[in-house]
Amino acid sequence: MEIVQALLVRSLYWQNVFSFFKNVFPEVVAAALITVISANDFNFPLNFLLFLSSATLLRLVWNSAIFIHGLGHAIAIAILDRQPNALNIVNILEHRSIAVTLRSLLPFQPIFIPGCDRQNLWVAAGDRTPWRIRIKALGGVCFNLLVIAILWQFSSDSFGNIWTRGDRAIAFISTFFSQSFLSANLLIILSSWSDLAALVTGVAEIFCCGNFGFLGQRNADDDPHQLLPERVVNVFHEMGRETEIRGEQAGGGLIVATNRDRQTVFVGKKVVNKKRDNLTKSLETAFAAERRRAALAGIKPLESTVTGVWHYRFGTSGPPAVLETHWHEWMNARQVSVWQFLEGEWVHQYKNVNHRITHNGDFDAWTLFDRSIGNTELGWWLERVLHTPNHARGDSPKIAGMMDLLVTQGMWDASVRLAYQLAIAPSIESAFGGQKPTVDAPNTAPSPQEIGNWAATFENIFVLYRKLLAAPDSPACSQYFCRLEHDILQATTNDSSMSQWSWQRRVTFVRTAIHAFFHNNLYFATKTFMSRAEGSFGLVTVSTLEEGKLVLSAQGQPMSIGFNWQDEYMVYASEPAAVDAVLLNLPESYRLDLDQKMGEIALVTAKDIAIYSMSQKCEVASSDLKDRWISMADHPYLPHVKYPENDTVDPIAADCREIPPILAEIRLSWQNSTSLDRQSADYLVQLFCEKAHKFEQKRQKMVRAGLTGHMQQLPSVDLLVTGVENSLWLGERFAQDLKIVFPWLNVRVISSNEVLQQLQHDFSSLQLGKDSIVLAITQSGQTFPTVQAINTFDQLYRQDIIGELFILTGELSSFLGSRAIQPKHSNAVRHNIFVNGSGRRTSEPATIAVAAAQHTLTELLLYLAKQVKHQFPESSPFGMTLTQESLAALEKMKDDFLDINVVQIMGTTPTGNTIETAIRRTLIAGGRTWALHILETPLAWGIHALYVAITVGWAIPFGHTIPLAKTILALIVWTAHIPQDALFLGIVNPVVSLIDIAIYIFGSWLWTLGLRYFQGRQLLARIGKRTLVIGDVPWVSKLLKSYVSKLFSLSYGIASLEVHGANPEDDLLHDFGHRVVRGTLLFLGVPDGRRGQKQKHQENAAIMTGKQADGVRNIDVGPEVVVMGANPEIARKGFSSAIVLEGNDEYFYFRNAAFYFKDQNAEDQKELIEDLRESRFGAFERLLASYVFFWALAKKVASFPVLQYQHWKSQSRTKIMTTAAPVAGMSVATPKQLYQPDRDDKPEAVISDQ
Repeated sequence: MEIVQALLVRSLYWQNVFSFFKNVFPEVVAAALITVISANDFNFPLNFLLFLSSATLLRLVWNSAIFIHGLGHAIAIAILDRQPNALNIVNILEHRSIAVTLRSLLPFQPIFIPGCDRQNLWVAAGDRTPWRIRIKALGGVCFNLLVIAILWQFSSDSFGNIWTRGDRAIAFISTFFSQSFLSANLLIILSSWSDLAALVTGVAEIFCCGNFGFLGQRNADDDPHQLLPERVVNVFHEMGRETEIRGEQAGGGLIVATNRDRQTVFVGKKVVNKKRDNLTKSLETAFAAERRRAALAGIKPLESTVTGVWHYRFGTSGPPAVLETHWHEWMNARQVSVWQFLEGEWVHQYKNVNHRITHNGDFDAWTLFDRSIGNTELGWWLERVLHTPNHARGDSPKIAGMMDLLVTQGMWDASVRLAYQLAIAPSIESAFGGQKPTVDAPNTAPSPQEIGNWAATFENIFVLYRKLLAAPDSPACSQYFCRLEHDILQATTNDSSMSQWSWQRRVTFVRTAIHAFFHNNLYFATKTFMSRAEGSFGLVTVSTLEEGKLVLSAQGQPMSIGFNWQDEYMVYASEPAAVDAVLLNLPESYRLDLDQKMGEIALVTAKDIAIYSMSQKCEVASSDLKDRWISMADHPYLPHVKYPENDTVDPIAADCREIPPILAEIRLSWQNSTSLDRQSADYLVQLFCEKAHKFEQKRQKMVRAGLTGHMQQLPSVDLLVTGVENSLWLGERFAQDLKIVFPWLNVRVISSNEVLQQLQHDFSSLQLGKDSIVLAITQSGQTFPTVQAINTFDQLYRQDIIGELFILTGELSSFLGSRAIQPKHSNAVRHNIFVNGSGRRTSEPATIAVAAAQHTLTELLLYLAKQVKHQFPESSPFGMTLTQESLAALEKMKDDFLDINVVQIMGTTPTGNTIETAIRRTLIAGGRTWALHILETPLAWGIHALYVAITVGWAIPFGHTIPLAKTILALIVWTAHIPQDALFLGIVNPVVSLIDIAIYIFGSWLWTLGLRYFQGRQLLARIGKRTLVIGDVPWVSKLLKSYVSKLFSLSYGIASLEVHGANPEDDLLHDFGHRVVRGTLLFLGVPDGRRGQKQKHQENAAIMTGKQADGVRNIDVGPEVVVMGANPEIARKGFSSAIVLEGNDEYFYFRNAAFYFKDQNAEDQKELIEDLRESRFGAFERLLASYVFFWALAKKVASFPVLQYQHWKSQSRTKIMTTAAPVAGMSVATPKQLYQPDRDDKPEAVISDQ
């Protein structure tokens, strides 16, 4: 402890020394100058006068260079943006005050030096069009260059003649100052990093989405010199790693501390993450440095609590920028007169006031003056009302502005400002001079001076009553409030502006101001904001006025809160897994998820919580919260909550190794009648059987009426499957296979985004009835459109508009506190969730999550078919096609697939042991071979760079170059003893020189050809970025396209891959036949044509597509085609390469069909079985093999020296869509009839935008 303290003291000492030296640097130079010119004739009074004059002139020279730079920016902005008012003294001085600028001219006063001061000079960029930004960035630099050019010309022509008239000292001084002026302008140019960055990028604000956090008691063993204790930093790392999947473009963090004046302050830092960096590490590195600087400046931690607020961002309202990154504040920290009720009396203090927010979601509008005001107009209005500009373009900064407007407790100026807008202002236009709100409209909102005068009137009378209001919440004080209101009203008649308002408006104004003064704390202000806000909100608000408290809000966005009562701290996060990562399995630890569907706001401290329900408009009773607390130690669902150990080096390889054990676990789970999956499946079977009975009854009626052919399906949807991306594609295949088993079942598959659109605008088109079942698939349980659809469907279920909602997820933790898995009635039990067992996975290219979901759907399909067949042994409900024997055959195929095929491909047994298999070696070798295609360009460039460095660099030590052809010729001449003047050499030398020139020009291409020759690859394929086209059945090609593109999302342009996908049986040739060139990589998945007639046609179609693509050639070179399938015949089709998956070909192949099928429909049954075998197992096998193939490809590319990257994630790190993507959320309000007149059932609901 003493060592750390000593280091801090020493660091502070050297910082003060540096700051002192910086401020006296002009004086040091002036002293040196006077010493030089007066070495032979020292006159103290004259020299001292010269010293002061020289120091002042040096400071004037330096400030004039800054002035010229700012003038250039201001003129450029005024001309390009057509805003003459931009040419003002504030912009010219780059936001330095005139007083500070003039003070810096005086000797020994602080002076600004770029890079040495914490605060940079800046000018607002104005119009952010890239080409305008670039020109405006050049404005300051060009003016400095112009002055340098003029002074250089003038000094060379004139200075020497003017100042050489006998006074050498004056001549020396004049030359010195002219050169100093040149140097000052040059230094300003070189130090204008923000100008240069804006010139290159075309992006600038100035020239210069998940929440998580911690609130706890400070421990006795916490280092008092650390603003953020080490234990909390560790919590940040744990929660940050889990929150990264919500977006990793930028992030910010802040803590609450105290300054030397014992005022509460924020210490915060924001960063924009570099493309290949880790945001958690980058943010903590920058934030830790900021905390150290703050500590050296005298900032200390709070005595009793530790508060940390963090936010990770994926930009939805604009590109990543520090200005747009959360946290946000509208008004900077300021000293404000504040009244607080402390220890039974009102105490007046001047306090540091600062409000900040972090927000996940989208803020669309706020209800103001009885109409909805969009956030753009709201921002302009806030600039006028608060008299504070804000240059951020996003929606979230406007929330920060609203907090500055709405938090008014104990502050009369803020209270009367808010009261004026709520009680006096007639419309939003009143703040814009009566005009329509625009950025250029005048500001006619009450000025700070007017607000101050009104506040003084209120405060003067309040001071007279403050002792009578010693218990402001007690009934006894009500009479004093009435008298306070009366006296203030009387006082308003003496105010020239307030007296002009009508009596009723003044009464409303006074009452509103008084109420705001006594009640509008951070919690109340947040409730007020949320009650009028439109959009989705995972909102955190924090204020320096209320240390030790946070306000958390959830509406359309998740917010999980966790308490460790034993250690007296709480954590919160948008991602439930982030809370679980900290609290899971800890004693006395509980999690509570705010109800994002109905909207809730929580006021939290380290040991307490109060929750306000937006839908009920009241506080939630503690008794009502009792059943919502999720124990992190003994919750019954905790065994299903999995957080596998993350392999940070190669998570994809780790996930692939776990596929066989996870699939085996899924199989065991479905064999256990008490498992979650089986219980939910049994409930689904029950609903299906009820539907089947109804269907059969209606069908029998139709048969008796002679209308048999008209009864194929019910008019309403039986099963609606929804999801996005991978989940949707798996759901589509599941629905198709369900239709194979139950042809008369009315099954629809719609993306969650489309569901949201239809729920909002065309509910009847969904064709949902009172017994319709919905299956929502979401791996994370956090995908915004799917979660919004789940919330809406759950509400429809509770209103008896649909039959039931089922959920398939890999992360049960996301639903532990969700209403979507809670029963409709308190005394009932609801089994409606399927868990695929994969758990939480960090890698963006999905492998195990897809495999687990696919196999869970297979188990569900087979179980549903078996149970329905068991319930209806003598009939075929929904036209069921499969027999008991067929289902037994499929079960056998499933077991063989899991025990043999999956193990051989992934190289891992169901128990987790690693094994070596021939097929896995083949897949890895194939992937690495294709990696050579991608790596050839950087490798050839590297070889050529080395060649140039050696052959040209040889001249440095030896005085001559050694180009290849010339060197070979020299060796021949030396070996053969050919004379230097031989005629032969005179003829050959020019040719050799031309050859060397050609090698230098075309060397990279020549080295590429050499690499291809020695590696045995296509010699004349096109050089450059390769294109990969994946051809397989739609669901597999879509999954692989997403997978491979994510594998290369962080690759460097010189070693990357362009990825496409299509169906070789349909659109592949039409989409890509005209785009095939030499070296195009075509990867085809081929069904096994030996299985049946349909599979034979599919195989032939895929092979034909491959051959037609292979026929597109130039100079007899075409694409490189690799085919993959289970039929060995594909190896003899003449393609570049064939990968044969021969896992269980000999184990189950219907060689004796009569043994398995006892009826006359054996061939029909075989055909159905083979259809299902191909979709559930054959295509799945190709998918798993492709995972290994492309992982090996990407792994080799990502490991290439200098060009290494993390192939398991992307730049933005949006593994899941956590905000409108792109459709906004939904809410379900009071019932309203929404039905088609010709439907049997008439569901009632009202669907409204949110």
